[in-house]
Amino acid sequence: MNARNPYTALKAAFDADVDRLGGVVVAASKTRVGQALISRYSSISDQNITTHVPADVLLDITMELVRRGGEPETLRLLADLAGFKLVPREPSEAGGENLIKHLVDTTQAQARLSSTIADALADGQIDPAEQRAIDAAAAAEEKELAELRQDLKPAQAVIPIRGSAA
Repeated sequence: MNARNPYTALKAAFDADVDRLGGVVVAASKTRVGQALISRYSSISDQNITTHVPADVLLDITMELVRRGGEPETLRLLADLAGFKLVPREPSEAGGENLIKHLVDTTQAQARLSSTIADALADGQIDPAEQRAIDAAAAAEEKELAELRQDLKPAQAVIPIRGSAA
């Protein structure tokens, strides 16, 4: 951590979290902001030094990192700067919060799909571009639902059957 400038350290931690997710393209797809703003939040250039990640965007990035089994560096640094130590909950304690995140994600995806369909039907016809937009919105909803279903699956233990080659 940069003890002389905690804000620069926060930008570096956020940059590390974005890298862990797979870069600005992936990070932007998980938040309400675009790639340019994600980049600005970690930039220490003179024009971006006072531009910091909003709490809701940080929450989206943090929740996605946690969902993927990672550890959020920015959240850890914030806790440290405030004099706390970040300690993850036991898996059984965190399950409800994960479901709430899925609830939000699936609801937002459904709302986008509904809005896309309503917009397409507004003129009484659905053109090829509108069909593609509906398909993309439906695929995004399917992806969110698939992630929910994956997280609900219990870990499968492999139990060898006696006498078989494992």
